Amino acid sequence: MAAILPPIVGQRTHVNQPPATEYVQQKSIPPIKGGVFKLQPVNKPQGKADRELMNKRVKLRAEQPLLTKTHTQKYRNTYIHNLSLDMLAAGFHLSFKELFSLINQQEADRQRAGPESVMWTQVMIIDEEEKLDMLQKYLTEAETAERKGEFEKVYNARYELAVYFEDSGDKWLSDHFYTTCLSTSTNVKSDGGRLQAEGERNVGLALEKSGRYFEAAEHFELYYNLSCNHDDWMKDDVTFHRDACINLYHINSVIGQELQDSDPEQSLEFLLKAFNKAKESCDRQLEGEAAYELGLAYERNGDGETALLHLNHFLETCKRAEDDEGIGRACDAIAKAYSRKGEVKESIHYLQQFVETAERSKKETELSKACHNLGNLYNKLGKYEEAAEYFSKAYNISRSLGETVSINTNRVQYGISMAHRMMAGFGAHLVDISQPSIERIVDWKSSRTDEFDKPFPEPSKSSAFFRSLDY
Repeated sequence: MAAILPPIVGQRTHVNQPPATEYVQQKSIPPIKGGVFKLQPVNKPQGKADRELMNKRVKLRAEQPLLTKTHTQKYRNTYIHNLSLDMLAAGFHLSFKELFSLINQQEADRQRAGPESVMWTQVMIIDEEEKLDMLQKYLTEAETAERKGEFEKVYNARYELAVYFEDSGDKWLSDHFYTTCLSTSTNVKSDGGRLQAEGERNVGLALEKSGRYFEAAEHFELYYNLSCNHDDWMKDDVTFHRDACINLYHINSVIGQELQDSDPEQSLEFLLKAFNKAKESCDRQLEGEAAYELGLAYERNGDGETALLHLNHFLETCKRAEDDEGIGRACDAIAKAYSRKGEVKESIHYLQQFVETAERSKKETELSKACHNLGNLYNKLGKYEEAAEYFSKAYNISRSLGETVSINTNRVQYGISMAHRMMAGFGAHLVDISQPSIERIVDWKSSRTDEFDKPFPEPSKSSAFFRSLDY
């Protein structure tokens, strides 16, 4: 039950009329000229310091701008919300639509990747103010230029975004803007297709980095077709035509390497395309590398003669360029090709060149490989002295380099070659059933010292074993 209020003491003629006691305590305020009343502060500053502080506060408040509803919303809303409002207020609805679409695309990719993915912990573009500012700036520039029909400026604005996001590591955004650059370039009619050629190149490079090699090759082919009759188109002092040839060499080489196990014949076709484009680029070093890859492919396919033709081409290119590393690779590949053909003498000749080149260039890893290969060849030929010598070199070099796999391999091969070298003498001692032969075999079992190539010593008369045999 509600409480009963106490009765009101006395009567008032108006609700807001103060009691009589308040009239006594209240001090009347004289009117100001003009009929405007100014409220006085309740607590007046008593001293000088208080008055100065009060004046300072009043001055600071007067310097602050008056905030409208729009201004206050800027502090309450998120950065992307305010940026979107600015774009829409300025009439850039297409820019807003593209920005909103990119944000949603990233969020959808993040949701598909799931909470366990790396993408889940990454900072999203919606929270990166600098990148949002770049998007607003160049998207609105591109939209303004598109309204005026200035498609070259549209291309340049989108190209700036593609380069910016490529440098920042946002590949998905750079790929998007390179693709839109290519779409825009088809509307530029005044340059004869130059921007379109550049757009095809950029999209091809983006696809190559993503591992989509066949799609990249298609764009590089279009780049080549657009630029082959325009030697005046240049970028970074390189003509578009030559750059197209170099890119086609690279992409065809990659595809050829990818197919070498699953489809050797198709792999050979792509490597042959790569060689032809490298040759057309007039880059001798590139041509030599393409010849080397093509030679190895022919060797894998069993065509040793054609392989040697291209490998010797690579060798001559390296000799002209004084490229010791390339000379070593060429000699090693040529030696293997001759070895498979059964031409051992030629194979040894090129392997010895490989050893000499590696020693001259002081590349110990290559020298170890050359000595190992030469030791293998001598071991197959039954020249165990030479095999043990080269395996010993390879083993010692591997130890100095600290390469565990190479150390173990060369150690085993060195042991095998020494065993092969010892086998003839050991077998002769086994066949020769004499006291000195058996004594030497018994000594070898104890000390493992190879003395089977030495002449037989006089029999030991103090041997209890042989005294029992004499008995």
